[in-house]
Amino acid sequence: MIRTMVLLRYVSDALLRENITRATNMVESYNNFAKWIGFGSNGVIAGNDPEGQEKAIKFNTLVADLVMYQTTLDMSLVLNQLRSEGQAVHRADAAIMSPYQEDNVRRFGDYIYDLNAPLDDMEVHLDLGEEADAA
Repeated sequence: MIRTMVLLRYVSDALLRENITRATNMVESYNNFAKWIGFGSNGVIAGNDPEGQEKAIKFNTLVADLVMYQTTLDMSLVLNQLRSEGQAVHRADAAIMSPYQEDNVRRFGDYIYDLNAPLDDMEVHLDLGEEADAA
């Protein structure tokens, strides 16, 4: 009975279908991105050790989250730069941007980090201003 009611509501409510589709697409985009990040062994966890499997999944999630965080910071810096140059940045435009980008990630190669280097101040706030609310 409950399933039938949910299905009838889904079929008759266009806004509900749109919201479910949007949420499903978002989850699928994240899963595809996380799979792309975890490119080794074609996504197959070789061992049968539950702790090892959990560790591999958590590590892959952590790396995907860190890459998305850096991508979001980079997008915010660019949008803030555009605003400081007088360009209009609208909330609707920013809302369709995705942190699941692959072209800014270098998966292969040498990475050299100086853990003692001072961190630069980062502006992490994206200021869309008042005119963005009207868009």
